[in-house]
Amino acid sequence: MEKTSSYTYFAICSNGEIDDRGLVAYEKGIFNPDDITNLLEIQPFRSCTYGDTRRIGSPYFFSCWDAEESDIDRLDIEAQCMDSIKNLKYKIPLLNQIKEKYDVNFVIMIVPSIYGEEPPVMSFNKEIIEFCYLTGTTIEVDMYVFSEKEKS
Repeated sequence: MEKTSSYTYFAICSNGEIDDRGLVAYEKGIFNPDDITNLLEIQPFRSCTYGDTRRIGSPYFFSCWDAEESDIDRLDIEAQCMDSIKNLKYKIPLLNQIKEKYDVNFVIMIVPSIYGEEPPVMSFNKEIIEFCYLTGTTIEVDMYVFSEKEKS
Protein backbone atom coordinates (compact mmCIF):
# COMPACT_ATOMS: atom_id res chain seq x y z
CA MET A 1 0.00 0.00 0.00
CA GLU A 2 1.36 3.40 -1.00
CA LYS A 3 1.80 6.10 1.63
CA THR A 4 1.80 9.83 1.20
CA SER A 5 5.28 11.13 0.45
CA SER A 6 6.90 14.30 -0.82
CA TYR A 7 10.18 15.76 -1.94
CA THR A 8 11.51 19.23 -2.69
CA TYR A 9 14.30 20.62 -4.80
CA PHE A 10 15.75 23.91 -6.02
CA ALA A 11 15.57 24.68 -9.73
CA ILE A 12 17.07 27.27 -12.04
CA CYS A 13 15.23 27.47 -15.34
CA SER A 14 15.28 29.74 -18.37
CA ASN A 15 12.68 32.46 -18.43
CA GLY A 16 10.67 32.42 -21.63
CA GLU A 17 7.29 32.04 -23.26
CA ILE A 18 5.02 29.03 -23.62
CA ASP A 19 3.99 28.11 -27.17
CA ASP A 20 3.02 24.90 -28.98
CA ARG A 21 6.56 23.54 -28.34
CA GLY A 22 6.33 24.19 -24.58
CA LEU A 23 8.65 26.61 -22.79
CA VAL A 24 10.84 28.53 -25.23
CA ALA A 25 13.64 30.45 -23.52
CA TYR A 26 14.36 34.08 -24.15
CA GLU A 27 17.84 34.42 -25.65
CA LYS A 28 19.35 35.76 -22.42
CA GLY A 29 17.82 32.82 -20.52
CA ILE A 30 19.86 30.18 -22.33
CA PHE A 31 22.72 28.95 -20.13
CA ASN A 32 25.10 26.04 -19.80
CA PRO A 33 24.21 24.07 -16.64
CA ASP A 34 27.90 23.24 -16.16
CA ASP A 35 28.57 26.95 -15.61
CA ILE A 36 26.00 26.97 -12.78
CA THR A 37 27.51 23.79 -11.28
CA ASN A 38 31.01 25.28 -11.37
CA LEU A 39 29.93 28.60 -9.87
CA LEU A 40 27.81 27.17 -7.05
CA GLU A 41 29.98 24.05 -6.51
CA ILE A 42 26.81 21.97 -6.18
CA GLN A 43 26.13 18.95 -8.38
CA PRO A 44 22.64 18.87 -9.97
CA PHE A 45 20.62 15.66 -10.04
CA ARG A 46 19.14 16.72 -13.38
CA SER A 47 19.91 19.39 -15.97
CA CYS A 48 19.37 20.18 -19.62
CA THR A 49 20.75 22.68 -22.08
CA TYR A 50 18.86 24.44 -24.82
CA GLY A 51 19.04 22.13 -27.85
CA ASP A 52 19.58 18.88 -25.92
CA THR A 53 17.40 16.03 -27.17
CA ARG A 54 14.59 14.74 -24.94
CA ARG A 55 13.90 11.02 -24.54
CA ILE A 56 10.98 11.44 -26.99
CA GLY A 57 13.34 12.86 -29.61
CA SER A 58 12.31 16.53 -29.59
CA PRO A 59 14.74 19.24 -28.46
CA TYR A 60 14.62 21.25 -25.26
CA PHE A 61 13.95 24.92 -25.96
CA PHE A 62 15.20 26.02 -22.55
CA SER A 63 17.96 25.31 -20.04
CA CYS A 64 17.47 24.03 -16.50
CA TRP A 65 19.50 23.01 -13.47
CA ASP A 66 17.84 21.04 -10.62
CA ALA A 67 19.68 20.31 -7.38
CA GLU A 68 19.41 19.86 -3.62
CA GLU A 69 16.61 17.29 -3.71
CA SER A 70 15.27 16.41 -0.25
CA ASP A 71 12.85 13.77 0.94
CA ILE A 72 13.70 13.91 4.65
CA ASP A 73 10.81 13.83 7.11
CA ARG A 74 8.42 12.39 4.57
CA LEU A 75 5.46 14.62 5.50
CA ASP A 76 7.23 17.81 6.66
CA ILE A 77 7.53 20.17 3.69
CA GLU A 78 9.17 22.88 5.82
CA ALA A 79 12.00 20.52 6.84
CA GLN A 80 12.45 19.45 3.22
CA CYS A 81 12.60 23.08 2.00
CA MET A 82 15.17 23.88 4.69
CA ASP A 83 17.21 20.88 3.56
CA SER A 84 16.96 22.01 -0.09
CA ILE A 85 18.26 25.51 0.69
CA LYS A 86 20.83 24.65 3.38
CA ASN A 87 23.76 24.78 0.92
CA LEU A 88 22.28 27.63 -1.11
CA LYS A 89 21.48 30.16 1.61
CA TYR A 90 25.19 30.95 1.94
CA LYS A 91 25.46 31.49 -1.82
CA ILE A 92 22.86 34.22 -2.22
CA PRO A 93 25.38 36.65 -3.81
CA LEU A 94 26.31 33.96 -6.38
CA LEU A 95 22.65 33.23 -7.09
CA ASN A 96 22.04 36.93 -7.64
CA GLN A 97 25.04 37.02 -10.04
CA ILE A 98 23.37 34.23 -12.02
CA LYS A 99 20.16 36.26 -12.17
CA GLU A 100 22.09 39.31 -13.38
CA LYS A 101 23.86 37.34 -16.11
CA TYR A 102 20.92 35.21 -17.30
CA ASP A 103 17.17 35.69 -17.60
CA VAL A 104 16.22 32.80 -15.31
CA ASN A 105 13.72 31.84 -12.66
CA PHE A 106 14.57 30.28 -9.30
CA VAL A 107 12.04 27.84 -7.88
CA ILE A 108 11.68 25.72 -4.78
CA MET A 109 9.64 22.85 -6.20
CA ILE A 110 7.46 20.84 -3.84
CA VAL A 111 6.24 17.47 -5.14
CA PRO A 112 3.77 15.71 -2.83
CA SER A 113 2.09 12.41 -3.73
CA ILE A 114 -1.00 12.21 -1.53
CA TYR A 115 -2.73 8.88 -0.95
CA GLY A 116 -6.16 8.85 0.65
CA GLU A 117 -6.47 11.27 3.51
CA GLU A 118 -2.85 11.51 4.63
CA PRO A 119 -1.72 15.02 3.61
CA PRO A 120 1.79 16.38 4.18
CA VAL A 121 2.37 19.28 6.56
CA MET A 122 3.07 22.35 4.42
CA SER A 123 4.46 25.50 6.02
CA PHE A 124 7.32 27.94 5.44
CA ASN A 125 9.39 29.52 8.20
CA LYS A 126 11.03 32.96 8.12
CA GLU A 127 14.33 31.53 6.87
CA ILE A 128 12.69 30.01 3.78
CA ILE A 129 10.71 33.18 3.10
CA GLU A 130 13.82 35.35 3.53
CA PHE A 131 15.81 33.14 1.13
CA CYS A 132 13.01 33.39 -1.43
CA TYR A 133 12.79 37.17 -0.99
CA LEU A 134 16.55 37.77 -1.27
CA THR A 135 16.89 35.61 -4.40
CA GLY A 136 13.54 36.19 -6.10
CA THR A 137 12.72 32.48 -5.70
CA THR A 138 9.14 31.32 -6.12
CA ILE A 139 7.60 28.25 -4.50
CA GLU A 140 5.67 25.89 -6.77
CA VAL A 141 3.71 22.74 -5.96
CA ASP A 142 3.44 19.83 -8.39
CA MET A 143 0.85 17.76 -6.52
CA TYR A 144 -0.31 14.23 -7.24
CA VAL A 145 -3.50 13.08 -5.47
CA PHE A 146 -4.59 9.46 -5.51
CA SER A 147 -7.94 8.12 -4.33
CA GLU A 148 -8.41 5.26 -1.87
CA LYS A 149 -9.04 2.93 -4.83
CA GLU A 150 -5.61 3.73 -6.29
CA LYS A 151 -3.83 2.80 -3.04
CA SER A 152 -3.82 -0.93 -3.64
